[in-house]
Amino acid sequence: MGRLIAVLTAITLLIPAAPAAAAELTRVASSGEPDNPFDLDFSLRWERTQRRAAITREYAEASNPGDPAYPFATVKEPQQLRYTETANLVVPRLAVGLWEDLQLHAELPYYLAQETTWRRAAGVGPDVVDTIEGNTIDPDGSVDAVAHPIFPVGAGQTVYHGGVAGDLKVGLSWAPFAEKRDDTKPTWVVGLEVTIPTAKLYDPAAGRQVDWASPYNVSAKTGPVGQKVWRFDLSTSMSRRMGPIDPYFRAHVTALRKSSSTYSNCDQAAALTSPALIDIQAHPDMAVLCAADPDRWGAQLPFLAGLTFGAELIPYEDHVTDQKIALDLRIVADYTSRARWYNELTDATGKLLATEAYMTLVGRLGFIFRASEYVAIQGSGSLGWVTPHFLTGEDFGSRVENPNFDWRYDAPARRFRATEGSVFDLQVSGLLQF
Repeated sequence: MGRLIAVLTAITLLIPAAPAAAAELTRVASSGEPDNPFDLDFSLRWERTQRRAAITREYAEASNPGDPAYPFATVKEPQQLRYTETANLVVPRLAVGLWEDLQLHAELPYYLAQETTWRRAAGVGPDVVDTIEGNTIDPDGSVDAVAHPIFPVGAGQTVYHGGVAGDLKVGLSWAPFAEKRDDTKPTWVVGLEVTIPTAKLYDPAAGRQVDWASPYNVSAKTGPVGQKVWRFDLSTSMSRRMGPIDPYFRAHVTALRKSSSTYSNCDQAAALTSPALIDIQAHPDMAVLCAADPDRWGAQLPFLAGLTFGAELIPYEDHVTDQKIALDLRIVADYTSRARWYNELTDATGKLLATEAYMTLVGRLGFIFRASEYVAIQGSGSLGWVTPHFLTGEDFGSRVENPNFDWRYDAPARRFRATEGSVFDLQVSGLLQF
């Protein structure tokens, strides 16, 4: 392996840097240059993303009291649900060169449709204990002889969102070094993107029906998509052209900050404990517990961090006409921290839930066709894997004073977990450059 790396390194050093633009990942609109007084880029991107997972649930099964090897209850974790989320978006984006390799850009996604569906996993009922609609435990931990469904499942449930604009994203990108200025250096870009909470808030508990079904469970009535948080994404990326190969990498950290409208389960204490419901959905004293420490029991936002490694493979390029054909191969690894936030069961439960940290690993294949200096088309497909992680599980030690703690699914041996998680994404975009 060491000899192979040495050979590849030697070959790389012998290949002269091409006078072409940097990889698309590190491209920055520029203005104020002798041969380029002004850059303005406009693109329109279509995205389709599908997320899938199996959702399991722990439950305790009494062991044989005469068997000394199993003195305690056995905890099983069978599949209870199959989960699918599908989103279709159109994203217009505008980038303007403010000065030499300094870019201001903005984009505003429009959600054509976003659908969340959950249904029973195979075998639930006949062969596997139904712990959701067959649940006999109340949120405060009391046990009843009759079933109290946690949320409706039936033959399958779908919650519809969309037909609305998402959050506005604005960013600055700056390239301290650029190959087009100095071909002895790589192109290096640093950037900051701010996502402004402009979309209407999605309150998952608002308008719930008597059986706790979502009011958006019919396609004729779609719900909003906003989460009312500020997102700050700090990134750095670098690329270095080596003959027909343009390798690159990117690193980023994303921090979320609450706005004055960020949702909390405490905001809907009255709805969650309403006597008009078939079964209340929180501890009866939720309002009192929330009032005791609202900041502690409100939303707990995650942070994200990730790395991207990839390369453009360029079989054809004409510098005179500025034409280019390239394949884009990349691997993306993202980490999402523990949080009390929206997750795969929020549409079903109507709550922000304690979500365990997890990793997402994605492989992506894309193409780039630049017809001229003014027109380009890009497309990509990606497939990702999400590590198993708990979707519920408030701190058991805080159960007495925590209004978010629900004995039905936060207590050990009753938690929900997402497994077999996958992400499939398709994108196509057209770009006009002036």
